[in-house]
This record gives sequence, C-alpha cells and structure tokens, in this order.
Amino acid sequence: MTYFKTFAISISVAILISCKSNEKNESGFFHADNAHSGYYNTTGVKILHKAKWTYKTSGRVFSSPVICENRVFIGSDDSCVYAINAKNGRLSWKFKTGGKVRSSAAIFSDKVFVMSSNGLFYCLRQDSGKELWKFTTAGEHVFAAKGLDGAPEKDRLLDDPWDMFLSSPVVANGIVYFGCGAQTFYALDCNTGKKKWEFVTKGVIHSSPAYHDSTVFFGSWDSYMYALNSADGTLRWKFKTGIDTVYYNQVGFQSSPVVYKGVVYSGCRDANIWALDEKTGQLKWKYYNNGSWVIVTPALHNDTLYFSTSDTHKFIALNASDGKMLYSGNCKNVGFSSPAVTDGIVYLGNFGGSMMAFRSKNGELIWEFKTELARIDKDSLITRDGELNFPKIFKENSYKGMLNSMETLYSLGSVLSSPAVADGIVCFGSTDGNVYALY
Repeated sequence: MTYFKTFAISISVAILISCKSNEKNESGFFHADNAHSGYYNTTGVKILHKAKWTYKTSGRVFSSPVICENRVFIGSDDSCVYAINAKNGRLSWKFKTGGKVRSSAAIFSDKVFVMSSNGLFYCLRQDSGKELWKFTTAGEHVFAAKGLDGAPEKDRLLDDPWDMFLSSPVVANGIVYFGCGAQTFYALDCNTGKKKWEFVTKGVIHSSPAYHDSTVFFGSWDSYMYALNSADGTLRWKFKTGIDTVYYNQVGFQSSPVVYKGVVYSGCRDANIWALDEKTGQLKWKYYNNGSWVIVTPALHNDTLYFSTSDTHKFIALNASDGKMLYSGNCKNVGFSSPAVTDGIVYLGNFGGSMMAFRSKNGELIWEFKTELARIDKDSLITRDGELNFPKIFKENSYKGMLNSMETLYSLGSVLSSPAVADGIVCFGSTDGNVYALY
C-alpha cells in the first residue's frame, strides 16, 4: 500500500467560532458555542458580492476565527494572535507567542484564551491583548509513527504533516479546558491559570473539547472518545474507535465532538462519523465514508448533521437521529475546514483555495469564492472540474515527497481554517497568509 493509495482513502478541521451571550459577558468558542453545534444564529451571505476586507499576516493561517463584539480574533503561523476590526479589517492589536498559533481562541469574561505550538497556553486581555497569565503544558508536538501513511521509512518516527491543528479551548463555570500534544488534557482556573486537574491519555490530543451538562468531551489519537466530569476530571466513559497499527492512517481524532440532544457526534480518521449516547457512551449509530477521513467537526441544526470528507470530496447531510443519508454532494476536493450553518446555508472551505456556500436543504452549490493563489493556479494544480491534479501534486512515495506535496498544496491558498459567520460576513483564514471577510 503506497502513500498515494493511502492518501486516496485518508484526508479531511477545524475550527469555527462566533459570539454568544451568557448572563453577563459576551463569549465565543470553537464551532459557534461550547457544545460545538456549528450553528450561527445571525445573518449570513446568500449572495456573494466580494471580499469586504482582507488582512495579511506574516504566516499561513490554519487557526479559525472568533467573531465577538465586532472584532475577529485569529492566530497565524507567524506566532501572533490578531484582533481585527470586523467592519473594516483594521488591526486592533496583536500578541506574539513563542510558536505557531494553530489553535482557535476562546473568548470569555473579557479574556482571550489560546494555545501555541511552543507548549504554552495564554490568557490575554480582550480589549488590549495584554498578557494576563500563561501556563506551561507538558509539551506540544504532532502525531508521529514509523512508516506513516505507507511511507517506506520504517526505521524512525515520522511527524504527521496532516496533523495541522491544535486543541482549541472551551470555558465553563470559570474553568478553561483544552488538550495538548503531550497526551494531557487540562482544566485551569480561567482567572489565575492555576491547574484544577489534568487527565492523561495514550495519544496526542488535538481534538477541541465540547462542554455540556457538567461534562467535557474530547477525542485522542489513542482512538478513544472521552467524557470527563468537568469539576474533577474523573472518567465518566470512554469509547474506542478504529485502530491502525500498520500505516497509522486510519486512527485518531482530529475532528472535535458536537453535543446535540443527548448525543455526542464526531468524525474520525477511521473514516466514520460516530454518534454516542451523551450519558453512557454507548453507540447509537455510525456512518462509514469508504475509507475517507472525516477531519472536520460536523455541524448540527434542525436535526440534520452536515460534514465533508477528505479523499472522496463529499459534502454530506445525515439524519441526526439515525444516521441515514439525506443527500450527498461534491465539495470539489479535500476538506479540512469545518462547516458553519446559518439561515439555510452551509459554508465550508477546501484545500483547493475555495470557500463555498451550499443550500442546507439539498446541498446545491450557491456560490464559490477562490483565494487569489487558487484563481491564478500558476502550476495548474486544479483541474477544470475543480478537483486536485493528483499526478502533479503527489509525485514521490517517500516521507520527503509527502512533505513536498503539502507545500505544493499550500501554494494554492488552501482554506483549512473554518468559517465564522456574523452580521452578514463570512470570515476565514488561508495558507496564503490572509484573513478574509466576505459579504
């Protein structure tokens, strides 16, 4: 089994955020709320006009935006967290961390919480970006395995280039929760940064936690979905998904859980969508995607689950109660950008540099926006029908070839950042270094 064959059954995050009111403060979390519904109760973009503004960072943007109190909060590979005026795209402030910022921020009680690839977790003032405190985790690194994805190098650990997001925090009851690459899940006092508790798994934790009813849910690269008591970190249940000890391709969680009407939903690199009972962790149903990773975090609204796949390039809607397919469409190429849902529209991006809007009732494509690098496509990496030109991108069955292929993909201005929607704009980042706001 070569890397190319493995890729054909394997690719598809993260992470979209908006502003939601609680009793006293405005707050924003990954995938729209702390249960990760992906639903934005706001005005979207039914007719695309153009980019209202773009903001250029000094690095690739994998982080997903938070839109809160008329500002966009987002991280970049240039190691900075940015606060950008949502109306005009002007910089409000930026804060430099010690590593790439591929976590999405959480906004709570006038604070900004974010993880950096240097292994430090930061708390900043929302109005100025001033550091309030920071916490040193056990460390940050990506998933690694020998012979990863069918590469011939079996004598050393290979860092997984597809593991490209960090865990994004969630806040509840004065505690901030998140995971890290050193297999550890943390609960910190959100005002002081003091550790309340930690929970250790046997795999990288880059899944972002969801919170509901005094429980935090997250997935690990050890193949388990976990449910922990949010107060003390004790295990309520864990559920084992698929395993792959040969190519380490069909195993692990990059998708994050969604809690909806008593059920926990998540995609997985084992090519399934899993639906588990919120209280017991027992299987309700699963939906298999023909070997194709589900990296995105599904969106749930009106009893419908929306997600996209990696290699099969599908945009799929399922009945949330039983997992039966409602429709299946084409998202043109590899999807790692998690969908956002507004008033009858589903938005999602892809590796080919597109942000697309689909009609939620039937999957009809309404509009498509391409980044400038995707429009130019100077190396003809995208075919006439919008698919990736695989022979030009994936040329060599080796680890070095895999890394080169990733660089080639990023040259298209890939949209791996997940869209956030607020007040008539759709906001996202791109590997071209830009943050976009469409209207």
